[in-house]
Amino acid sequence: MLSSGRPTSLSPRTRLLALLAFVALVLVRVPSIAQPPGGDQGLYLYGGQRLLAGDLTYRDAWDQKPPAIHATYALMWAAWPDGRVVALTDLVVSLGIAGLLFLLARRLTGSAGAGVTVALLYLLLANPAHTRLGGARIRAQCELFIGFWIALGLHALLKASDEDEPTPRASAFRWRWSLWGGVCLGIAGLYKYNALSALLPAVAVLAVGRLAMRDSRPLPGRLVSAWLPLVGGVALPILATIAAFASAGILDDLYHATFTYNLLYSGETYRSAADVLRYLVTFPVQYSWIDSLWWMGGLGCVILLGRALAAPRLWLVPLWVVAACVSIAVNGSRGLPQYFVQAWPPLALAAGLGLAWAWRHLGLVPRTVLLVLLATGVWRVTTIPKAIDYTVHDFRGLTHQLPREAYLERFGRRESGDKFSALAIEELAGYLRANSAPGERVFVFGFSPFALTLADRVSASRFYWSRPVIVGFLEGTPGYGVSGTLDELARTRPQLVVLQRHDWDPDGPDSYTFFLGDARLGAWLDAGYERAADVGNFAIWKRRG
Repeated sequence: MLSSGRPTSLSPRTRLLALLAFVALVLVRVPSIAQPPGGDQGLYLYGGQRLLAGDLTYRDAWDQKPPAIHATYALMWAAWPDGRVVALTDLVVSLGIAGLLFLLARRLTGSAGAGVTVALLYLLLANPAHTRLGGARIRAQCELFIGFWIALGLHALLKASDEDEPTPRASAFRWRWSLWGGVCLGIAGLYKYNALSALLPAVAVLAVGRLAMRDSRPLPGRLVSAWLPLVGGVALPILATIAAFASAGILDDLYHATFTYNLLYSGETYRSAADVLRYLVTFPVQYSWIDSLWWMGGLGCVILLGRALAAPRLWLVPLWVVAACVSIAVNGSRGLPQYFVQAWPPLALAAGLGLAWAWRHLGLVPRTVLLVLLATGVWRVTTIPKAIDYTVHDFRGLTHQLPREAYLERFGRRESGDKFSALAIEELAGYLRANSAPGERVFVFGFSPFALTLADRVSASRFYWSRPVIVGFLEGTPGYGVSGTLDELARTRPQLVVLQRHDWDPDGPDSYTFFLGDARLGAWLDAGYERAADVGNFAIWKRRG
């Protein structure tokens, strides 16, 4: 067997301390359940709501993300039709990731202590409360689910590589777990295709396992037989998805939304292939100076690279970090905070394993120095006071010590140029409910589709967010661009038209400016609508008659 044998157990005192720390870190996250969904999550919630209503993603509700996130949000909304389901899901999945990291660390090292260290580090340093707006923008994003499915898949592949006997029973065991590991990675790829970069550590894990087997076959044949169930497992969910969209006749819509548009979106941030490589090399170093998890994870990778010569399976951890970095770079160089969430699990694994190894091999004085240095570094680069402030604010909102309006005011300024304002979105939803009937269509041109979900109204266009129209994506192709939008609006005749100010600038014109500045859109609005109201960042027109 390739594992380290039976994992070392913890002393009763250590188990108690670990349990107390775990409970404390979970309780600190619970108040976040009060948070409203961010802008991106509003996209997914509306897409999920339309799936539940029988509409088809991309044909009836167009978004650039692959279909897994919309299916996930449909399940979330079905379970609890409330915007707070986003933060609750983030908490539950984060706990799942922490548990998987514990299992991975224990399987890699045979040490339950290392597993506890990794899980606690993840819960402490990967808390979204450390980021802007208390983490509302990055909770339950695609990258969170990607991290979960990759961790689950790599654990399955490690389990498969544990069995090193060349017997039929052992072969069947390896096939089952390798196939399941591949399925998990394939599902991760359906959240974002670039998540398939995780095949790098997956292939390495199986290769290390097969090289250690007592097998007389030539090396190429041994590796192919090891990788075949992995590749088959990855292909299963992807091919099933392609078949489902092909049978519905919307394979072209899937391709253009999730591949053509994303290639354009990412390419806007790079000038050349050398620019991509430059960003890939430099951003991990830059983040190590401003993010404690990147700093500690980087140090952990250095330690593990040295140890991997004696324990080859440890290559999994730095290769997983590399795969996450590649996936981040594929997204583009905008540096949006949700892109980096997928790197949190491997960085916590690297940091925890490196810290556990250093702790075992250092004396009392070096241990003390190490802890002081780490604690100082974490405090210096982690916004702990801000996280505490938002956690207290969330607690007051969760326990109704604050009025809802006062609570939401911290999540984007209502009257300002902020792209996202939770309070303005809820007020807009109230206006939509009060001034349109349930069967009437409305058109919200901007980046606030959660107002549609809250109001239980259907968008008059499948482009329920404005940027694809603003950038002229596939303009001239039937169903796309300004022409396609106008065709839909003429057919659905929305009762209300809402234009959002200050949503995309400085990257481009905001939705309000673009819509009124386009001769065709402006003429259509003037011909059938009159100005009705302003709500926060939104200008509203009502259909005449």
